[in-house]
Amino acid sequence: MTEKESPLRSFDRGLLAAIRVAVALLLAMMFAVIMWEVVARYVLASPAFWTEEFARYVMFYMVLLGSAAAVREDKHPSLTFVIQKFSAGFRRKWKLVLDGLVFLVLAVIFWEGCVMAVEEWIGKTPALRISFFWVYLALPIGACLMMVEIVAKNVLGEEAGNKNSEEVSVSEGD
Repeated sequence: MTEKESPLRSFDRGLLAAIRVAVALLLAMMFAVIMWEVVARYVLASPAFWTEEFARYVMFYMVLLGSAAAVREDKHPSLTFVIQKFSAGFRRKWKLVLDGLVFLVLAVIFWEGCVMAVEEWIGKTPALRISFFWVYLALPIGACLMMVEIVAKNVLGEEAGNKNSEEVSVSEGD
């Protein structure tokens, strides 16, 4: 008998899937634009003035969105050779403390990103002539998604992409 998935777990899986799709689309867009620039510059001898700036902003969004998926799946780089020598209970508590600190830093990034986006509403990018608001909006969006994924990781206690993974709750004892 299969047990029904909770709405929170379903939302988490759906959000993570949407993030993955968005990152893949952004990567494809960046690749296409850079390829166009190479062809335009070296084959057509007429470089497009907007491609470098567009690729830069797409990459900015791609990194911030992809970071949310990396946080959820514990795929971010970390040095674990020292902490692995401690007990499983200590490691769980250490991860919770680190997640709390990262959450606080992300809250600051969220707030400052909102302030930057609003303050730069009137400014325009040099080549694309779009408002810097849309560029800086990546900071609060990425920070918010990472905070949601930190909470989901600690509340749901499993790797998001794997339904059958062994559940490890932060509240478990040694």
